[in-house]
Amino acid sequence: MPNSAGAQDAEGRYDVRKGATAYAPIVGAFGALAVPTVTVLFTQPQPEGSGKLIALACGLLVVAMIGSLTGSIGLAAIGAERDQTANLPPAVMYTAVPVVISLLSVLASFEVLSAVYLPEEKGLFAVTTAVGGLAGCYFTSFTVADSWQSGPSDPAVRGPWKDTQWVKEKSDAYAKADWLAITSVVPGAVGLVLYLSGFHVHLTAAGVNWLVGSGLALAMAGTFLGVQRTKHAMEDSKQRGVRWQEAYPTSVAVGLYTLVLLICLP
Repeated sequence: MPNSAGAQDAEGRYDVRKGATAYAPIVGAFGALAVPTVTVLFTQPQPEGSGKLIALACGLLVVAMIGSLTGSIGLAAIGAERDQTANLPPAVMYTAVPVVISLLSVLASFEVLSAVYLPEEKGLFAVTTAVGGLAGCYFTSFTVADSWQSGPSDPAVRGPWKDTQWVKEKSDAYAKADWLAITSVVPGAVGLVLYLSGFHVHLTAAGVNWLVGSGLALAMAGTFLGVQRTKHAMEDSKQRGVRWQEAYPTSVAVGLYTLVLLICLP
């Protein structure tokens, strides 16, 4: 169908490269804000008995700093792409993981600090953590919605290639993105219900290390897989668009981390 300019192109689509370019500096600056907070926590006197919670808050802020910095570099690499190849949407999904983990870690650190300094208000910060996780799942899933228009530009190649892809048409992409969003927000929603119901896992010192370490590992895995996914197809190989084996684990992993954070918050 002709678009408003008269060209034979479908109307309404996003160029993921432009989005990545715009978000890269914002994400990088977000992580840099965690540095002064960590410095203050290390230098201020700690309330009695709050050492474990202060350590958890500092660990979460460090994860946020690393996740945002590596995520911004990955987004900048995607923004520098010359062609809108099929590997870019899944690369964005992977790279979104450290970005969302960074956001979640900052919000969760606020809840931990409120448990130390403002215990009556910690529920409010737990809700904001859950909302951040749900939003992160949605925006990660949304990448699938416009993955339909990436891939080979040669019409003779694109037709047979598209038949082998998980996302084939525009309507198909939107439906899959909706189902992915619904699936991935379920763990975070369950975590919020459990938190408000009073279900909590009381962390030991080892538990703090595991929680912080798992967030860091998840952020680094997303960064590594995102960079790997930006590799370009060779002349004798086909482009690989987003697959359900990538989309669901990536988005659901963010939802599960939201769940774990919520039940582990004090």
